[in-house]
Amino acid sequence: MHNIASQVLVVGATTSIGHAVLSRFAARGARLLATGRSVGQVSCAGADLSVANLDLLDTASLDRFSTNIVPSFGKLDVIVFLAGVLPGKSLADYDDALMQEVMSVNFTCQAALLRRLLPHLNSGAQVIMVSSISAERGSFDPIYAASKAAQIAFVKSLATWMAPHVRVNAIAPALIEGSSMFLSMTPERRQHHLLQTPTKRLTTIEEVAGVIASICEPEWANLNGQVIRINGGSHV
Repeated sequence: MHNIASQVLVVGATTSIGHAVLSRFAARGARLLATGRSVGQVSCAGADLSVANLDLLDTASLDRFSTNIVPSFGKLDVIVFLAGVLPGKSLADYDDALMQEVMSVNFTCQAALLRRLLPHLNSGAQVIMVSSISAERGSFDPIYAASKAAQIAFVKSLATWMAPHVRVNAIAPALIEGSSMFLSMTPERRQHHLLQTPTKRLTTIEEVAGVIASICEPEWANLNGQVIRINGGSHV
């Protein structure tokens, strides 16, 4: 198995937990490649960091990234998929175009990118997809929940045929304190989530980032096809 201080791709590094994830891997000596639709604000002090624009909804962008950017960066030891979109709408409030966009960004395009990256994975590599508690518990936004559930089914399927050379796992957090979702909520809605959590606290951005980086350590070498639920016991 490759040491964590190696080659890490973070897809969607401009999300609210992106900087924390980059920082965790950088602290372990990893060489980083970070992507987003606009990466001008992506930085990580002291890190060996490369950035690349990547539009998951643009097939040409996926092709350019996988045929030009990644080969020049080198073989990958870890891929972390952070990209996602949450409209927070009921089914009646969706139109067909938005429904397709949510499914595409949260699942289909990530699968399409991973398919392109298969030749660029080192033996012993790990793929981590950030799903959601909504994937298993359900959500007011049923399309978002369905897209995240698709990620989990994808992870479980890949785990059976990509091993032993590549392992695939998912992280499924509940509401993350300080995330863009958290900041967009009313105080009453935040309190609702807190009251649903037996530990009486929400998970922080740093804690989620820490879990993602930690499961790439050697002692987790046999973790494969699993969903790590970080929700304080609000869904078990």
